[in-house]
Amino acid sequence: MKPSGVLMITGGIVLVMILAVSMFSPGGGAETADRAAVAERDSTACIASKEYMRSHHMKLLDQWRHDAVREGDRIHETPDGRTFEKSLNTCLSCHSQNRFFCVMCHQYANVEPTCWNCHLLPTETKE
Repeated sequence: MKPSGVLMITGGIVLVMILAVSMFSPGGGAETADRAAVAERDSTACIASKEYMRSHHMKLLDQWRHDAVREGDRIHETPDGRTFEKSLNTCLSCHSQNRFFCVMCHQYANVEPTCWNCHLLPTETKE
């Protein structure tokens, strides 16, 4: 084989290896989702702490859906006695103010929520 052929094959292998490593390495990515784009809200108005909601909101929404649809229980009472309707609209009453509130974090986490299979995205309008 000619030296130029060996060089091209070696270069191709090195290029593939670099691409493979860069696809699976976290370097260059943001360490956290950009929360600056989300307007600060009165955290006492939310049903739970920011920390809890960031990591458990999907479990909470799944439980709310089960409670409301299967059990007929549509009211959530917080430990401090406040009550909220078990509805995605409860969340969106504050959080839809920023069109990309949900989209921004879900894209960062590379997850596709199933909420919008039934509900309108906050960026969509009712016809």
